[in-house]
Amino acid sequence: MRLTFALLAALALAGCGTGADDAAAPEPVTVTVTETQAETETAPPEPEVDCSTAGVRRTLPEQDLPDPVAEVRDAIFAAALACDYDELERLALELGDGFTFTYGGGTSAADHWRELEEAGTDGPMRVLVTILSLPYTRNETGSYAWPTAYQESPSQADWQALVDVGLHTQDEVDTMKEQGTGYLGYRTAITADGDWQFFVAGD
Repeated sequence: MRLTFALLAALALAGCGTGADDAAAPEPVTVTVTETQAETETAPPEPEVDCSTAGVRRTLPEQDLPDPVAEVRDAIFAAALACDYDELERLALELGDGFTFTYGGGTSAADHWRELEEAGTDGPMRVLVTILSLPYTRNETGSYAWPTAYQESPSQADWQALVDVGLHTQDEVDTMKEQGTGYLGYRTAITADGDWQFFVAGD
């Protein structure tokens, strides 16, 4: 009797334990894991400012010039072709005799040219390499000047050369001729001893 009761009690406890376990068992849960890749935001690159001489494949024709003039002309041409404003300013100030780059305000030729290039209007570097490739003239002080339209009485050929190389339109040339102002476009000059005097436009 005592054994039977003990056996029954054990079976009852086993049944209760099984029921408790079944009641407590959680239902299966399906977990979906989605792998996402975080996007890294990067600042857009600064826009590159193209030099107006980009793509220009121009060689400097030899001219019958004194060695100091030829050397400075070559150096100016190379620096302008590379849009090396600082080197151009160094060449402009090398002899310390003064240099004219504008008739307005401004203390730095390099900054002035850089601003014009970034504005994308005048393209002074392209103009500089172009006029140095044209024939030269001698001005009243004996300096070597480019282009030949920059003289007291330019010929029709001198004016036409500006149109042919794309520096000015025919209308612009005609206006300067009709107004009697002479050539007011970009011009440059180097003294016989190699001092770069100016690269400027206007009057």
